[in-house]
Amino acid sequence: MSLTGRPIAWIRAHIRPLRLVWSIFIVHLLLVLVTVAVWQHYFGTLSKDILPRTYGVFIAGLSHWDGTWFLSVAKHGYTQSTPNATAFFPLYPLVMRLLAHLLSFGAHGHFSGPVGDRTYFLSGIIISNAAFLCALCLLYLIGTRRWSRTQTLRGLWLLALFPSSYYFSAVYSESLFLMFIAGGFLSAYQRRFALAGLCLALAALTRSLGVFAVPSMLWIIWVQFRAHRQWSVAFRNAVTVSVLPVVGLCTYFVWLEHVYRNPLMFMTAEKSHWHRHFDWLGKSLKLDYHNDPLGFLTCLLFLALLVLSIRALPFEQWLFSAIAFLIPLSSVAGKYPMSMIRFAAVLFPVFLFLGARIRRVETYQALVAVSIVVLVWLTGLFASAHWVA
Repeated sequence: MSLTGRPIAWIRAHIRPLRLVWSIFIVHLLLVLVTVAVWQHYFGTLSKDILPRTYGVFIAGLSHWDGTWFLSVAKHGYTQSTPNATAFFPLYPLVMRLLAHLLSFGAHGHFSGPVGDRTYFLSGIIISNAAFLCALCLLYLIGTRRWSRTQTLRGLWLLALFPSSYYFSAVYSESLFLMFIAGGFLSAYQRRFALAGLCLALAALTRSLGVFAVPSMLWIIWVQFRAHRQWSVAFRNAVTVSVLPVVGLCTYFVWLEHVYRNPLMFMTAEKSHWHRHFDWLGKSLKLDYHNDPLGFLTCLLFLALLVLSIRALPFEQWLFSAIAFLIPLSSVAGKYPMSMIRFAAVLFPVFLFLGARIRRVETYQALVAVSIVVLVWLTGLFASAHWVA
């Protein structure tokens, strides 16, 4: 293939998924935005600071809770006066800051002068939605490696309409994390392990769980080694995909050491401010049962799906899902459980499995309908500043 033909072929290969998932993204976004607007109009908001009349209906409705922490980091960075902000990893607020300054430049024609909170929140919403659209494209390419197009699209519909999928459009880091994780898996399948390692490094700088995708990458390398028996290639790929995420994470540790003289300040913040610590699964499930019935149902559902999918999913995808689910499930925040319905939203292999295994159209449609109802309810609660997850 000619040098000019390669970029054209790459563009064609990625335009097709975009055309197929575009409708999924649009339906998801419209559902979230309409719910945000209607709910705030009829029920108002509990927030005293992020008000629709100040920020606009959509920005106000999608910028609560963790969004304010990301705003603090985007505006001020990690400072001595806000050590608890270190629990929110740097990549998402860094990109927020860059885009906010670009938006401000576009509006005012210069980079000097302060950037308003509204612009920061808007940049976060743009980043989240753009990353979610990219993630859907990447997940389509991953899913169709094993499942049919119809099965894959069903799985993506279930993901986009999952009850906590509003986080993919809010000022939260879920979309960016999912995009980098999906990019890491797809790159590994394509044997581009330097790119896979880079994607995982960026995922680790978005959320600490990113580094736990490394075992899945190593399994992919092992499977490829068994087929080709190339020791040197396998060793080089394993080192690359293992070291890059650790290096990415260590850059954050170095910065925390520079600012706080504590490279693990984020762990200190999580323990002191949110009282987070590891505990046995039984306690976490018990806390979910008593304090978060929806979270408890989510735990039971995804534990069952993990058991059912262990032989149906590629092992590396199942391994990532199990680790990414069991780590937060083994953690508690004082007397409260972790927000499992939120952590479940990024377990893309489980959604692909579910989309592939539901054979009856009526069952699939019923599941989508129930999911939409709960999504609207939770989105409305979040938009009015109620704590959901």
